[in-house]
Amino acid sequence: MVPRDKAKKDTRRISFMDATLAKELRTAGTYIPSERATRYYCISCAVHFGVTKVRAKEERKQR
Repeated sequence: MVPRDKAKKDTRRISFMDATLAKELRTAGTYIPSERATRYYCISCAVHFGVTKVRAKEERKQR
């Protein structure tokens, strides 16, 4: 368990439709619904999954 203030929040929009089909439907003027997915990662997991990057040593010291 990671406290909320230390966790990194990652919000993405997820479509349940194939990308090529969605593109064709969008050009035809169809509205395609998508769902918003929010995930919380600890700092080490966020760096591992590429959500955030490791900052330089000097940047870490700045407040």
